[in-house]
Amino acid sequence: MNLYEAFESNLDDTAKEFPLSDTASITLMPIAGDKSRRAFERMMEPYSVRLNAGGKLTDEENKALNVRFYAENIVKGWKGIKDREGKEIKFSPEAATALFSDEKLAGFFALIIRMASNDASFEAKKAEADEGN
Repeated sequence: MNLYEAFESNLDDTAKEFPLSDTASITLMPIAGDKSRRAFERMMEPYSVRLNAGGKLTDEENKALNVRFYAENIVKGWKGIKDREGKEIKFSPEAATALFSDEKLAGFFALIIRMASNDASFEAKKAEADEGN
């Protein structure tokens, strides 16, 4: 098995817009992209001594870091996202953090994680090259 043929990724390391409904969409960076990996490494630096010494993050720290990472680095914008009263929520990392932290919206956060983790969604340039475009 040639691991490079099977697993090498040629991600387009730029944000891509994904539809959530007819009126809503979200713009995401690929989780496996170089920019995302570097951002994650920078975010984890304050915890490196503890982790290198065999320590672990608490569940609360882990959840807070995941929320912050996605809100600040993976989600680049959205359109048509509304609150309970139907008022549009303007995108900001702070607004994303609030939504991703809301236990009642755990399914929404899980969807964002799945979408950003789907490498095939971000391999547009490779697909175009394969088709001869």
